[in-house]
Amino acid sequence: MKRKHGFLTKKPFAHRGYHSRFLSDDRKIPENSLEAFRQAIEKNYSIEMDIHFTKDFKIIVFHDFFLGKLTTKKGYVCGKTLDYIKEATLSNNQAIPTIEEAFDLINGRVPVLVEIKYSNHIKKNLEMFSNVLAENLKSYKGPLALMSFSIDVIRFIKQKKFFGRFPLGLTTSFPKTESIGNKIKNNKIENEIVSNKLQFISQDWRGIENSRINRLKKLDVAILSWTITSKEIEHHLEGLVDNITFENYEPDLAMQRFLKRK
Repeated sequence: MKRKHGFLTKKPFAHRGYHSRFLSDDRKIPENSLEAFRQAIEKNYSIEMDIHFTKDFKIIVFHDFFLGKLTTKKGYVCGKTLDYIKEATLSNNQAIPTIEEAFDLINGRVPVLVEIKYSNHIKKNLEMFSNVLAENLKSYKGPLALMSFSIDVIRFIKQKKFFGRFPLGLTTSFPKTESIGNKIKNNKIENEIVSNKLQFISQDWRGIENSRINRLKKLDVAILSWTITSKEIEHHLEGLVDNITFENYEPDLAMQRFLKRK
C-alpha cells in the first residue's frame, strides 16, 4: 500500500508557531502568538498550536495549563474567563489569541495541527467543548488536523459527524524501551489508535524506534515526531518519520525535499 497522508507530511510544523527562539535578533515573539503564526506563514511552514477551554466556554491558543509562566496574570486557564485572560499580556505585550483570531490570521495559507490540551474542565464538559470547537471550525476552509494526548477527547469528537472532515490523531510518548508497567499502558494506547482508526500520531522522537511505531506505520498511520531541536536529531529521523515538529533551528532543506517527494 502506498502511504499518502496529504498535508500532514508536506511541510515541517513550526512548534507553537515560529517564535523568538528561532530568531537571531532580540525581537520578542512568544510561542502560540499571532506574530509567531505570521512568521511561520512568511517562512511557508505548517503551524502546530495548542488550545485550551476557558471557564466561560471559549477556546484560546495557549500551551500551559497555568498562566503565570508566560503572561502577566496568574491562575489556571480553565478556571479563568476569557475577559480575565485577555487582560494578560505575552512578552511582546500582545494578548493571548482566541482560536478565532488565530484562524482569521492563518486563513488556510498553511496547514495547521491543533493539539487539544485536555483538562478536567473539558472532561466534565465534553459535549460543550466539542460544540464550541465545531462552531469555531465550521467556516475554516484550510488544511487542519486535531490531536491530543487524551484518547478520551479524540474518541468523543470522532463520534461527531462534523469532525469527519479533519484528520484525527494522538500525541504519544512511547519510550524506546518499555517496563512491564509501561507495556500494559502502551498496549491500551496502541489498541485505541488502531480501533479508532486514527490517521496519525505525533510521537516523542526519543522513542521513535519503539516497535509500536513500525506496527502503526504498516497500518498506514502517519508518523509525525516532536519536538525536533537540531539538524542532528532531524537527520537521525530521516526514513523513520513522515514529518517533524521543530523549534530552535531551521529544518534542513534535505528534510523539506524528502517531504515534497512523499
